[in-house]
Amino acid sequence: MRLSPLQQEIQWQRWSQDVIPALLNPYLQYLEASESLHVVVDSRVDHPTHCLTCLEEIKISYCACTPAPVHLMESGLFACSPVAPTLAVDLRVLEFMRTLFVQLTPNTTAWCEALESFLDGQGYQLQSKFSNAYHWYTVLATYADDHITGLVHPPQASMQQGVRLQPSEYLCACCPLCFGGVPQKANTDQEDLDCIVCLDACFTQKRTNNPRNSATHDPPNPTSTVFIPESEVKAMEVFIGKQRSLAPGHHDSSHQLQGDSFEDGMRVPMSVLDGCGDSFHAADENWKKASTNFFADTGLMALLCRHDHVLWLVNMTSAGEKQHYALVLLKYLFEHLPTTTTVGLLYDIGCQLEHSCRKWKLLDEGILSMLKFGISVFHAYGHQWPCQIVYHPHKCVGFGLSDGEGCERLWSSLKMLIPVLRVSGYRQGLFVLDNQIHHFDRKAFAALGQWLNKKWTLCKSKKMLALESLHALHIDMQTLREEWAAQVHSQTQPLPWQSKNKGANLLAHILSLEKSVQDYQSHVDQLEMDLVNDHHAAAKSLLSKATKALQQKKSALGVSSQTDLYLLRNNKWLQTHTNAQALKIRIRECLRQHKFELQHLEGSFQNSANDNHLQSHVQSAIKRREPAISQLITTYNNLCDELLGMIRLQKAPPGAIPHLPIPTKGIFQLDVDSNIWQDCEPGEGSSEPPRWLADEAVHKGIRLMLEVDRCNEEERRLSREQSVLQEWFSMEWKSLHRALENEAENYKYHLKAHKHTLLAVYVDWKEKVQHIPHAWVPSENWGPTVEDVANYLAPASHTPSVEDGAEHPTDDFSEGYESDAVGALSEGDDELLLGIEEMALEEGCNMGQSDEEGLTDDEGWLEDVGNVVQQGASK
Repeated sequence: MRLSPLQQEIQWQRWSQDVIPALLNPYLQYLEASESLHVVVDSRVDHPTHCLTCLEEIKISYCACTPAPVHLMESGLFACSPVAPTLAVDLRVLEFMRTLFVQLTPNTTAWCEALESFLDGQGYQLQSKFSNAYHWYTVLATYADDHITGLVHPPQASMQQGVRLQPSEYLCACCPLCFGGVPQKANTDQEDLDCIVCLDACFTQKRTNNPRNSATHDPPNPTSTVFIPESEVKAMEVFIGKQRSLAPGHHDSSHQLQGDSFEDGMRVPMSVLDGCGDSFHAADENWKKASTNFFADTGLMALLCRHDHVLWLVNMTSAGEKQHYALVLLKYLFEHLPTTTTVGLLYDIGCQLEHSCRKWKLLDEGILSMLKFGISVFHAYGHQWPCQIVYHPHKCVGFGLSDGEGCERLWSSLKMLIPVLRVSGYRQGLFVLDNQIHHFDRKAFAALGQWLNKKWTLCKSKKMLALESLHALHIDMQTLREEWAAQVHSQTQPLPWQSKNKGANLLAHILSLEKSVQDYQSHVDQLEMDLVNDHHAAAKSLLSKATKALQQKKSALGVSSQTDLYLLRNNKWLQTHTNAQALKIRIRECLRQHKFELQHLEGSFQNSANDNHLQSHVQSAIKRREPAISQLITTYNNLCDELLGMIRLQKAPPGAIPHLPIPTKGIFQLDVDSNIWQDCEPGEGSSEPPRWLADEAVHKGIRLMLEVDRCNEEERRLSREQSVLQEWFSMEWKSLHRALENEAENYKYHLKAHKHTLLAVYVDWKEKVQHIPHAWVPSENWGPTVEDVANYLAPASHTPSVEDGAEHPTDDFSEGYESDAVGALSEGDDELLLGIEEMALEEGCNMGQSDEEGLTDDEGWLEDVGNVVQQGASK
């Protein structure tokens, strides 16, 4: 019989407030008695035994002082209802389910209904739902884990007189590499950032409206969560609305007529920001990515550290990617950090977010001064070139080799939850996500040593290859830095019609716009002939914008300028240069659209056979358009040769610079350093073109110099993280021993199980990171003695806990962790994000002498441990 909503709420409160707290100690005691469910404990109730392969009836006596669920827990059984249970399930079955449903799609309803149907066929009529036992057992296990963690880390004051002195305990628990260790030692270089985080939204994790049109949510669970409360999100939304109403009105395209400019604090002009905004739907808050008519929750937004550990999540309810979701995540982050902590943020539309924060005063100046914005690597191609040279993490000081794609890897890992959470309750969905993320964090925590070792190997290999190529150019670093500074200054200037040749450049821009309008019109006509509806609206939008801009420019011309425009149409140099520029813009748009189309296809999950067939057809159509793009590139390169011939024949203006040809090889990868992004003006310039534009050796040298700089930053950061990891582990080891000395006897078993887990990761971590040099000499050693390690390695000493029994902390996860990341990156762009890493992995064994010496030290350390183990065995 189905319970009414009121009865369900009362039962839920009884479970949360009464039963789960009362079951904590009996549950921990049973785990100790059964050696973490590895042996069967004799039952206190009057029945012979229970096993995993049978169903039996038992009778128990209980009272108000000792409820039925407590009696059953003492026998290793979990009740399906809080008061008078008619069904109890063995803890081993529930633990198996708990382990199973973080490895595959957690369709608990189907699993439980199948079991109930099977038992019904055996003649057992269940009056209680089996799913109740699974859900509340998961709550109890999480509740117990949090309790043991609290014993090791009792609440401590991290603030003094309202000022935070170190990252919060919450952040330290999320990622020891980013937020552990001694704060004053964390950053020894002023240009390096203290921590790097990434931000992104996902609109595949939706939840449909309640079919019963209920206005209320299912009750909350008494467990910790990574989700920011709805009230905080709403408060940020109200604050942003208020700030925008107080600040000056929204900017429009008038700056294009009055002259381009920089806004306060921005490093790129307004015209560049407009171009980036047009390329991304995420920059348009009004763009509907999910229907609020059908979905109560439209997606998730996540904040992750550079090690892909989830810091916080926000549940989105709007149709578009609103900025208040990102800002409430940043607000929470800075509330948990000291005021002197510098943070690097990588976001698909980082330039747009910084612009909004500065224009509308959405963040305090103190936070903005500590925050450095960047754009994630995979989405950099959608930004204008001036934006890329300022915000791309591999061109921006401080980000090292961080790619900002951790959120994409998270969404790939969570894709199996899409069908289940689509129809779940609100808080039940959050609970499932919390469990899954907790599972990912445990696996990632165990693999931190492997992560550092892998990144160090890749970084050293990449740096070595870049230095070899750089030395072959015979150009000193100071020259390259000066040329790079000149390039950044030149290419981030406002639109060229603000120069002293304003009139001539404006006319040239009009000619370029006319050519662009012709190309866009041809593209729209072709789509209409091919009956392609998916991109017809986007193409017409581009045509409309170009047409409008052309009309605005022409309306601003006077009579004399219109006469000059007529004469310039017959200028062979200007006409060829304008056609080449228009073609380049067209090629850029085609390549971006090509990339976005493939990304959309690769990001599709849970498709039916018909959907897969349709997508295969669409993908073939996308590939068929590649020859057309290649033909555009060939035409463009012919125009470049024609311009170069005019310069040689002295038929071009003095100091004129031709467009750079675009190599066809690898063009569909949209490499951030490709010539497709380089622009030059038709008439401006000195008698000698700048070396960063005209000298191919300097052009290549700048790329290699930036690569070496980022590798140096990555090395410093990895060295700091190695030192931080050792200091964090030392403090964790001390906290554990204090807990073992101070806590009651009934918690000693679980604290020793935690010690066993720490020893497991210690053995793995020390072996993998010892060859990485320290950023500073750690104040103390790791903590465990040789005897501790020997006792851990001795076979008879293993006392696995519940979580250890599910999987080994490091061995089984090492390969899976990498494969998860590789799979997620492959969904984005294999060539862009994995090419260099795969090459480096192949050559990782050929590291320098320092690595060989480090491995020798590791072997010696392991030999000492082995000797102790052998001595113990001989005794």
